[in-house]
Amino acid sequence: MTKREPQNPERVVSVRFMPFDVSARVRAGTNLLEAVRSAGLPLKTSCGGEGSCGECLVQVVNGRAGGSYETRPSVALSSELAGKGYILACITTITGDLTVDLPHFEELYIRSVAAFTLSDDEATTLSGSTEVGPVVSRVELQVPPATLEDNYSDLTRLEIELRKATGAERFTAGYPALVRLAAAVRQDNGRVSATLFGAGPVRDVLDLRPARSAGPIHGIACDIGTTTIAVSLVNLETGDVVNTVMGLNRQLKCGEDIISRINYASRPGGLAELRGLVVGTINTLIGKTIDGQAVRGPGRSDRGISGEDIIYASVSGNTTMAHLLLGVDPRYIREEPYVPTFNRLPYLRAADLDLAINPEARVYCAPAVGSYVGGDITAGLLATPMLIDSERVSMFIDAGTNGELVVGNRDWLMTCACSAGPAFEGGGVRCGMPATTGAIERVSVTEGGDLEYKVIDDAKPRGVCGSGLVDLLAELLVGGYIDRQGKIKAEAAGERFVELEDGAGFLVERAEMTHWGRELVITERDITNLIRTKGAVFSACSLLLKQVGLTFDKVDAFYIAGGFGHYLNIENSIRIGLLPDLERDRFHYLGNTSLLGAYMILISDENRKMVEDFSKNMTYVELNTEPSYMNEYTGSLFLPHTDLDLFPSIKKLL
Repeated sequence: MTKREPQNPERVVSVRFMPFDVSARVRAGTNLLEAVRSAGLPLKTSCGGEGSCGECLVQVVNGRAGGSYETRPSVALSSELAGKGYILACITTITGDLTVDLPHFEELYIRSVAAFTLSDDEATTLSGSTEVGPVVSRVELQVPPATLEDNYSDLTRLEIELRKATGAERFTAGYPALVRLAAAVRQDNGRVSATLFGAGPVRDVLDLRPARSAGPIHGIACDIGTTTIAVSLVNLETGDVVNTVMGLNRQLKCGEDIISRINYASRPGGLAELRGLVVGTINTLIGKTIDGQAVRGPGRSDRGISGEDIIYASVSGNTTMAHLLLGVDPRYIREEPYVPTFNRLPYLRAADLDLAINPEARVYCAPAVGSYVGGDITAGLLATPMLIDSERVSMFIDAGTNGELVVGNRDWLMTCACSAGPAFEGGGVRCGMPATTGAIERVSVTEGGDLEYKVIDDAKPRGVCGSGLVDLLAELLVGGYIDRQGKIKAEAAGERFVELEDGAGFLVERAEMTHWGRELVITERDITNLIRTKGAVFSACSLLLKQVGLTFDKVDAFYIAGGFGHYLNIENSIRIGLLPDLERDRFHYLGNTSLLGAYMILISDENRKMVEDFSKNMTYVELNTEPSYMNEYTGSLFLPHTDLDLFPSIKKLL
């Protein structure tokens, strides 16, 4: 009689998480929140999994209660939302195959025309060139067949024709090209398409195909932000942007700023996890740019593009993000003397970084200047006029999670960075969210005291994004609802004053008027975080100017980049003390300069050379070692500042 092994009674089920399109295999009975976290997705809860905060809200896309999951009611989940299939992950158990959507983390889509279509006048204001001349190229050749008399190897015959076509002296062929060589030169009557890397006497053969099966070569420009990551798919032969997609950096589950990411990397397995999260985010976005197909799949997208056609990548990001992309320990970035492992890198292979494009594709990372001024700034300067202007003094401000600043012109550049925090990108603020559907992006208070706002896509409000938070803080200050320290005046706020477990708050919108069926409230703690963020940026600007003997009034132009969105209100930014009180026409919003700079490097090797040259000559100021910075920062922790004489136009309003 055959002895049977006992069967495992625990079933394994599949859970799919949208919009990330990530799946996980878990045992039946697993808590849904635990499953989300095991998949490396950034879903949080502040109630310890008790189902009372409502932050881990998800929507069931495919599955049913009692069959795919079991959950229970919660006061944090309205009956209206429950009727639409929403559940709280922390109080839900998975019992079968399930697909859920994480609505707080909807990916953001940016039209390529908004990011890269420049008029002739706009192109002349850029330091970088818009002429197409990438470091990779495609050439078509006629390779003659071998004969008994002319019996050179296939590789030798290919090299002869390559020398004729390019003028280069020597070629090296990678393994994938060698594998394809024999078939390529014998199909299509010897007509071959070769993709080459380099512009000097030595070229690398990255890809080789019969000419009839070869399409245009493509590249990706990638901005790796602490909060969001953006990817553009670009035709390298024309410079045209095929598609641009932006989504949240999945590393958010490990911390909202770079210091928390560095700390997380020191945990056992933390560095590998962080690297996997950022690479996974980038690969998902690459797939989205080519119509959502899996880029390593055998087929092509509707556009006729596959991952094999992506042969070059230009990446920009702060110094910490670059280290995490490569899986390099970033701990020394925050330890005195604050020295990173690298500032500049050689070209890398896509296969070594696990990027889902052609394995032989070359990857260029924009150079950093110091521990906290990275490739997002050096690449971003290409999108400003600062490098072509030797007369005027300008200041470049990238007010993202890690605020970076540059002052100078073509002849000299000085830079520093401050830990601004994620408040103006929706992090660390109770009602904060990214600038996507449902975000309040503009706020004003009428003479009658009513709060008016504009919501992205005219949807029911889900939260307030960075530009809306700037407006809200300014309107509460000028309207007399908060004092200069950010404390809410209960009498002035009236019915909008609310008492919460974590302190006083100001009601932005009633529960029945919001998407989630919960009140939108900004708390005094939130306001404190916003004041700290604006204070960090302003004080860093002030100190950087003092380092070169300048004051704000000597700066001819301020170029503002970062995650605020195109609706940043300059007047309100000055009212809260984020920007100096100067003529408003000195301020110019440039959008995502990091992505635009990465794109410019992608399409033009001259731009890459320019970035390499000026980044070597930038003077980096480490604020961690500047004793006067704390005095500057402390003075900025009021609205708009402790010294109201610095803000004469605002002083009149208070």
